[in-house]
Amino acid sequence: MPTYCVARIKLHYGKIPQFVEAMAQLVPIMEEQGWKLLASYQTIIGDLHEAYDIWELPDANAVGAGLVAAAADSRFPELAPRLAGAIQTEQLSIVAKTPFSP
Repeated sequence: MPTYCVARIKLHYGKIPQFVEAMAQLVPIMEEQGWKLLASYQTIIGDLHEAYDIWELPDANAVGAGLVAAAADSRFPELAPRLAGAIQTEQLSIVAKTPFSP
């Protein structure tokens, strides 16, 4: 049964374009670790400096393993400062589908 990771990301003021560009480069790295980005949303009403990413993972163990492997990827050192400069806080939640979910 797949596991889902929801990332709630608070961005620094004016850093949405930087975040979008960096995430476009991070997604393939995470996909190589078995993560599949199902959706990514940016708030248009409410806190305009917030984004949500919904990832499908093979299991809960893929969270730690995927993050460690991504950080060890040769592309990550160039990408990390741009992500850090754009992201104020990030909260990861591991969730499962409810019985009524499509």
